[in-house]
Amino acid sequence: MADEKSEKGLKGLIVKDKSKDSDPINFLTYVRERMDTFEERPLCSVDSLVFSWLAYAHIGSSLDAACFSEGIALSDLLRAEEFDNMFGTSWDPVGSRELLFAVCASPRFRTVRLCEFRFKTDMGAEEQFAAMTFRLPTGASYVAFRGTDSTIVGWKEDFNMTFLNPVPAQVEAARYLNEVAQVTDGPLYVGGHSKGGNLAAYAVAMCKPEHRARVQRVFSHDGPGFHRTFVEREEYQRLLPLMEKTTPRSSLIGQVLSEDPACECVIVESDGFSMLQHNPFLWHVDVDACDFVRVDGYSASSRYFNTTLDAWMDKYPLEDRQRFVDALFYVIGVTGAHRFGDIAADFKTSLPLMLDAADTFDPDLRDFIKDVFKTFAKTATVERVTDAASGLLDSIKSTRPLLLMSEEGEADGFESAFDVEEQAEDDADIQ
Repeated sequence: MADEKSEKGLKGLIVKDKSKDSDPINFLTYVRERMDTFEERPLCSVDSLVFSWLAYAHIGSSLDAACFSEGIALSDLLRAEEFDNMFGTSWDPVGSRELLFAVCASPRFRTVRLCEFRFKTDMGAEEQFAAMTFRLPTGASYVAFRGTDSTIVGWKEDFNMTFLNPVPAQVEAARYLNEVAQVTDGPLYVGGHSKGGNLAAYAVAMCKPEHRARVQRVFSHDGPGFHRTFVEREEYQRLLPLMEKTTPRSSLIGQVLSEDPACECVIVESDGFSMLQHNPFLWHVDVDACDFVRVDGYSASSRYFNTTLDAWMDKYPLEDRQRFVDALFYVIGVTGAHRFGDIAADFKTSLPLMLDAADTFDPDLRDFIKDVFKTFAKTATVERVTDAASGLLDSIKSTRPLLLMSEEGEADGFESAFDVEEQAEDDADIQ
């Protein structure tokens, strides 16, 4: 009977997703539990993530006062009839709504005003841009750039960064920061999540010197980097003392393109696996310390993705990258989907359509597109295999330790069945 229970427990452990065990203590918890105001404690990186995520809110014409300097109170966003449109394309619509309620109740955030909202989507130029400014009661302002949502046009612009420098949204970001600096006083903080983090860094690097002098800190929350040629420029180098980059343990988006080795990067303990960790509701926060829970290094899947992407970037010059990226998004476009979630919802139909479209290209393009699909699949597989192997081995050690011992009392070869975890890490390092 004891053996039967152990076996059932092991089977349950194999199929269980660790991210479902319990909700992490995250930035939503931080907003709900920290009662000190900005006058009592200055802005920190967790506050930056809160503002960066609020920038994903889609603001309708009924709140057009948000477009001007006076702005609106955060509580003005609490309109139930607007919620579906406000958060519908974000990574986590339910969490976004809960965060909005939390900031409106919090003594730290509820007196902040939202102003200078801008939004632009240009399908022809493949540009998606949105930004807003949060005016703090201390007189400081936080300039937040919206990152990539779940729409395909947004992702296309991210991939365009691999061959365009700058992309249209980066130029727009620098212009926006200059405009906001002209109509505000006091210190400036600038940041964003995903592409928004990249836009924040670019805007501060390229804005007018008198405006950059007011910037206290720049935050990039799992944002892509830059072309190596831009990283070497003086504009980027003078940004480094101001910049803080935070990435989850299994970062993928934050590994795209380059940052200078001197760039301060905080790796955050995170739940979920692979691409899902781009969702900051899965990032762990130490509420008492008002900081992220930090880890020493990236996961095997993140290292594998990074080395694979670097190899691709080294292999193809800029003029070839555009051809490959355009081909990839043509294949995605044959599904007729507006968002990647639409593809995932009907993957059995979408995948054959995409593979059939890929087969119409020349061999080099076809192989590239299929390699992209394989790379994303492998990053997810590495993460799941690593977690499953580690969890299963720990469970066996605690419930049936004799299974791991030979007759001589030494560790048996059975344990080598779980070398898949180490092999996954080796694969990432070899690439």
